[in-house]
Parts: sequence; C-alpha cells; structure tokens
Amino acid sequence: MKRCVTAILLLAATPAVAADEIPAPIAERFAGDQNFDWSGFRLGVQGGYAWGSPGVVAGDGAIGGIHGGYDWTLGDAVAGVEGSVSAADIEIGPDNRLTSVIDLRARLGYSFDRVLVYGTAGGAYGSTSAGVDGRGLAVGAGLDFATLQNAIFGLQYLKYKFEDLNNTGNSLEIDLIEGKLTYKF
Repeated sequence: MKRCVTAILLLAATPAVAADEIPAPIAERFAGDQNFDWSGFRLGVQGGYAWGSPGVVAGDGAIGGIHGGYDWTLGDAVAGVEGSVSAADIEIGPDNRLTSVIDLRARLGYSFDRVLVYGTAGGAYGSTSAGVDGRGLAVGAGLDFATLQNAIFGLQYLKYKFEDLNNTGNSLEIDLIEGKLTYKF
C-alpha cells in the first residue's frame, strides 16, 4: 500500500509537458514530414530466404541482390516500376539449384505518410545450375518504411512461377520473403 501511495504522489508531482513545449529539434525528429513524397528514383539491396512450393520443389535457400525503380505519388496512392537482379542458392532438385533470378514488376500501393503498403506483379527470368532457364511470373506484396528522407527499409513477399523451363515441360514455383534497404534519390 505504501508503494502504491508513493507512486501516485510521485506521478502527481511530475510536471506535465505539452507537445508545444518540446524543443524544436526533438519535436521535428518525431513529427517527421507529414507529407512524405515517395516519387523518384530508388536503388537498393535485398536479401532473404526462399523455398519451393510443396509438391513442386522440395528445397530452400538464400537469395539476394540489387533492385532499382521509380515511383510516382498520386495523392495517397503510389504507382511505380521495379526491377531486381538476384543471385540465388536454392535447391530445386537432385544436383540442381536455382542460381539467379531477374524480374521487372509494376507496383501499386497506398501510403500512410511514411509507410507504404503495396502489391506487385510482373515478369521474371530464372537460371539453374543444370543450364535450364525459364521465363515466368512474379507476384507479391510488400511494406516499406521511410525512416529518413532518403532511406527506406522494407519487407517483401514474392512468388515466382516459371513454366516450361527450356521447353522441357517442367515448371518451378518459388516463394520468397526478403528484407530491403533502399536509397531514394
């Protein structure tokens, strides 16, 4: 009981600080730019973990590379295009690994000031260690956080589906979750 009364007295004796009394540099750091502009060129790196879809591919592995693109801000909507080149080490069969993925995707999202939620879709190209290449589709969704004026951290899920690799009739589906670090120009 004594501790409870002491805590209440200490809390009551603590002066309240209004938001307009916080020193300007601290207030600006936490207030941020309320109208963050997602428009512009961007370039960055990404890395993550990929796994094969059940019944299609049994393996998993690492994937990472570079990405770049351009976004347009249209009110709270954001539209853009993004391409990436990634090196991969994903087991896709006996003595066969997915070694690289290149994609070009459109993205459309909604911004909540410095947070962007988006969907993405486009084409992809993959190469394997067995010399089998294929074109396919990439679809997914992501979440980007603009922590500074030019630094963007993100998390993205993509599903790649490659059909008829080298006209063999074989298909390949890969799921991917990756982290991204992007610089916006």
